[in-house]
Amino acid sequence: MANIHPYIALNNTKEALDYYEEVLGAKNIRRVPVAGEQAKEFGLSEEQAAEMTMHSQFDILGTTVMAADNFQHEVLSYTGISILLDLNSEDKDAMAEAQEFWKHLSESGQVTINMPFEEQFWGGAMGDFTDKYGVRWMLHAQPYSKLGEI
Repeated sequence: MANIHPYIALNNTKEALDYYEEVLGAKNIRRVPVAGEQAKEFGLSEEQAAEMTMHSQFDILGTTVMAADNFQHEVLSYTGISILLDLNSEDKDAMAEAQEFWKHLSESGQVTINMPFEEQFWGGAMGDFTDKYGVRWMLHAQPYSKLGEI
C-alpha cells in the first residue's frame, strides 16, 4: 500500500516550520539542512546552506506533511490544491483536538479563514483556511462508521 503525503516547496522552510509549530501546532518536526557537499552543487556558502532546508517533515493532527526549500526558484502558487486534514467525528478526543486546533489558528490572526469549521449538509463538519505562505488547508470531520454509504 502506498501512502500519499503532501510535499510543499517554500521559500524559507526553516522559518515556515516555526510558523507551523506556533500557528498550526505542528509536532514531530524534523529538518535536514543542505549539507556542505550539496552547498557547492547549489552554489551556496556553507552558512547559506545551513539556513536552507533539503527536507523536513512535521505532523498536524496526525497527518504528516513534508516540505523543502524552493530550489527551482519558481514563483510559488498553491491554487487548485488543498491539504485536507480528515478525522473521525465519532472520536470524541479527535473532535476535541480539532476544535482546539481551529480555535487556536482562528485566534492567531495568522491565517485567512475561507470557511468556518461548522457542520455541513452532508453530515460532517468542514472548515477551510489559507496560511501565510498561500497554502490552502481544509479541516474535515466525518463519521467514519458511515463511510461508503450513499
